Amino acid sequence: MIYTDAHCHIVAPAQDIAGRIYNSAWPDDWKYAVFVSDADDGVNFATIGIHPWHIARASAGFDSEMRDILSNHPNIMVGEIGLDKFHPDIDRQIEIFTTQLKIAAEFRRPVHLHCVGAWDKILHIFRVHAGAMPPAIVAHGFSGAPDLILQLAEKYNMYFSYSAPNNDNATTRIRQTPKNRILVESDAFDANPEVEILDSTIHAIAGLCGCDPDELSEQINDNFNGVLSYVRPIA
Repeated sequence: MIYTDAHCHIVAPAQDIAGRIYNSAWPDDWKYAVFVSDADDGVNFATIGIHPWHIARASAGFDSEMRDILSNHPNIMVGEIGLDKFHPDIDRQIEIFTTQLKIAAEFRRPVHLHCVGAWDKILHIFRVHAGAMPPAIVAHGFSGAPDLILQLAEKYNMYFSYSAPNNDNATTRIRQTPKNRILVESDAFDANPEVEILDSTIHAIAGLCGCDPDELSEQINDNFNGVLSYVRPIA
């Protein structure tokens, strides 16, 4: 089985990995994202963004720096960005998230979204900016209500990235997600467990959906390439 990793914090040798997306969390990470983009190995892709946990690291000119990088690096996406109810200064989080969402739409780059306990606010922002949205959104570790899934997929071209389910709510979300919208992620900071995490996640999802793990893996890799189609041509 060959794997794709929709959300991680590593770049490593590509054994058994057909593609992975390195997610930035604050501007100090962006230089590494540029390095990944410049390497252009066809496997490792990257994002630039300010995570809601790290809004204090946002300089006054972060938006100009982001625009410059995206302008010069067409393979780079926007992420990990979003809102987190359990971290301070939600108003500042909203301000920074909205700025980054607008930039992603401006440059037609997929967004990699972190949302914890704030789907009401995220949906409000999406509605306000419905006329100028990014071409695709990856919901990292999706934890929203299962009845949002079809709406988010249809209106905002959202994909849903999962690790192995560990509770009944996660199981329900996965069962509600169309197979052509499922991605898997390791969220790893170390290459050693990456393949093991992805493999166990695929087998767990296949068991829940009653499908063959190899067929599901192929579908997940097709979905991954669907996201990447906005930053690279797919053969």
